[in-house]
Amino acid sequence: MADNAKLEKMRKQIELAAEADAKRITEEAEKKAKAMIDEENERIEKERSGSALSKLSKYESDERKRVSESRYAADRKVLLHRNSLVNVLFDDVKAELESFAASKDYERHLADCAGKADREHKLSADAIVYCRRKDRELAGKVLKKYGVRVETDRNITLGGLVFKYPDKGLFIDLTLDTAFDAEREAFASKSEMQL
Repeated sequence: MADNAKLEKMRKQIELAAEADAKRITEEAEKKAKAMIDEENERIEKERSGSALSKLSKYESDERKRVSESRYAADRKVLLHRNSLVNVLFDDVKAELESFAASKDYERHLADCAGKADREHKLSADAIVYCRRKDRELAGKVLKKYGVRVETDRNITLGGLVFKYPDKGLFIDLTLDTAFDAEREAFASKSEMQL
């Protein structure tokens, strides 16, 4: 729960910083464009000729294009900065998960995973449980009472367990890898900015 609160707080900080940067950059571009248009308008007032109006129209069109290009560049810069912050955040989360998987609390986590899988679908000898290579002994110890076969899966890198019931076509994924990937995807979809 604390990690979710931490993620939410960091997500809000990232959004606020990105929005502030985008607003500042956009305001600066709009001020510059307005000053240039005002300057051109004054010059046109002095000339009072038909060709001046034609020049103004072209100039306004060019300025709209420049402002649009500036806005696009600012949006891109903010998005790249935001993505960089998200990568740093999730690198930190991954490091915390790796520390957790190396702690003595991890055995209890594996036992909780086994209990959850057992509640969802009774564990029996026809089930195969997959874990990361370095967890094989620990997983075997935790799952011994269920009489299941324990195998390793090279796709599990952070930890956790996958329960497969081949005869029934059931699959329960309780890995830290899947939870991490789902959280990262959910974070990205919730914090997508429209600039």
